[in-house]
This record gives sequence, C-alpha cells and structure tokens, in this order.
Amino acid sequence: TWTIFICSIWPMILNTAQGVTRVPSDYMNVARVLNLSEWKIFTKILFPAVLPYMLTGIRLSIGTAWLVIVAAEMLTGGVGIGFWVWDEWNNLKVEHIIIAIFVIGIVGLLLEQMLVAIARRFSYE
Repeated sequence: TWTIFICSIWPMILNTAQGVTRVPSDYMNVARVLNLSEWKIFTKILFPAVLPYMLTGIRLSIGTAWLVIVAAEMLTGGVGIGFWVWDEWNNLKVEHIIIAIFVIGIVGLLLEQMLVAIARRFSYE
C-alpha cells in the first residue's frame, strides 16, 4: 500500500499546488481590502478556485493507483487480477489474459467516469 500511495500522490499534490499558484492576485487583494479572516479566505476564495485542479489531480492519482495496484499484484503474487494475468501468462492462456485486460480496462473506465461525474458536479460552467 505504501508503494501505491507514493506513486499516486504526486499528481494530486502537483495539481493542487498549481491551482494555488493560479488563484488571481486580485482575489487575494480584495480579501485583504475586506479584511477577511483566514478561514473565510480559504473557504470563499482559495478552495473554490483550487477545486478544479484538485479534482483533476485526484483523477490522475486514481488512474495511477489502479495501474500500480495491478502491477504490484503481478510482482507480489498471491491474489488479485494482476496476479491472475501473470499466472495466465505463465500458463500461456492468451484468452484469459485478454479477458483480464478487458476487465482491468473496464474498471479503469468506470473509475474515470465516476470521477468525471463528481468533477461535473463541482464545475463552474
């Protein structure tokens, strides 16, 4: 689990940091003029401005995590679809490998569609 975390956290961190740097300085100047508290600045300015970047980072992180999970299962063995792909590869059962790849792709697609639906919920368009 540590490997999955280390591999997948970076897109979320980098996108969130990028979102924070892209908050227009005018917004922060208005907050200073209005003498808003730090909590109000965070909840009313920073968080809404950074949320689209965070959601993009989460989408990338979930995709990376799914890829690393399958790869880790292939390497460690035991259980999981990654291990099943590796086991079927060693047994030369190509039809099972194709089924497993299809299942891996469908799960990845479902994760992506779920996160797109969440992102649309918080869209500003």
